[in-house]
Amino acid sequence: MSRLSEFTVRGAQPAQEPAQSHDRSTSPGHVVVLKGWRKGMDKLAVTLLLRDNGVSLAQAHDVTNSILRDETVRVSFPDGIEVKAIRRELRHLGVIL
Repeated sequence: MSRLSEFTVRGAQPAQEPAQSHDRSTSPGHVVVLKGWRKGMDKLAVTLLLRDNGVSLAQAHDVTNSILRDETVRVSFPDGIEVKAIRRELRHLGVIL
C-alpha cells in the first residue's frame, strides 16, 4: 500500500493553514473585536450574520471557529454597514465583545 493510500485509509487529514483575511481593500472600514463566546452561542447564526454584512463566507467561517477556540478576532466591515446593530446582534447570539 502506498503512503498516500495508507494516509487516506487511516482517515488522517492534512493540517489546515491559518485563516487569512480576504479583504478586497486596504481600508479597515469598521472594526469589531470579538473576544469569546458564551454557552449556547449560535454558531450558524453568527456565521450568517457576518456573511450578510459583507464578510466573505471563508472568513466568516474562520472567524466563528476562531471564537470557539477562545481566540480574539478583529473583523472589518465595509463602509455603510450599521456596526451598532451588528454588535447588538452578536451579543444576542452569544458572542463576547
